[in-house]
Amino acid sequence: MLTPKVFVSYAHESQRHQGDVLAFATFLRGQGVHAVLDLWSAHDRHDWYAWAIRELTAADYVLVVASPNYRRTGDGSAPADEHRGVQSEAAVLRDLVYGDRPGWLPKVLPVLLPGHGADEIPLFLQPNTASRYEVTSYTTEGAEDLLRVIHRRPGHVAPPVGSPPDLPPHSGDPAAAAPAPGEVPAEDGAVTNTITGTVTGKVVQARDIQGGVHF
Repeated sequence: MLTPKVFVSYAHESQRHQGDVLAFATFLRGQGVHAVLDLWSAHDRHDWYAWAIRELTAADYVLVVASPNYRRTGDGSAPADEHRGVQSEAAVLRDLVYGDRPGWLPKVLPVLLPGHGADEIPLFLQPNTASRYEVTSYTTEGAEDLLRVIHRRPGHVAPPVGSPPDLPPHSGDPAAAAPAPGEVPAEDGAVTNTITGTVTGKVVQARDIQGGVHF
């Protein structure tokens, strides 16, 4: 089984928030997720815009960590000279979702870390009408819904569809309610007899017999 890869997108709005995101990404890697975080690539000089495009488009999922500044930048209401990195990432995500909504909306997962609410999710990710993933603690149980999506391990699997129940009519002739086994009702009300076994000898089909019976 391949290890899922996720790109963690967040706003650098405080040292505490960066620490929370770092702890979250570290937790994900301990849960069998190849999490990509900018802090782990800062030892080299990068064109960060090109780096972000390359990493987020190569990921199986993009995790948008909700926060007040991410909501502002994601909605385009932040000043142009603030949080330029996350503004660029949010602009790319908006374009990807807009250009291929069926393909990209399921891949961009809004994440609520402890202490954050749905009002901090950018509007283009539909905070009220689309799925969001609350992480209550950095444990398997506290992030179960998110981990199930990333690892594609649903919590509830639909059972196979069984045979219909025997539902005879409450009145009337039960034999007239449905065709006998092997019989298929025709559009004109006639009954066609379907042979499912092996036929030996000569089969003669008669047409225009009174009653519409075919042999």
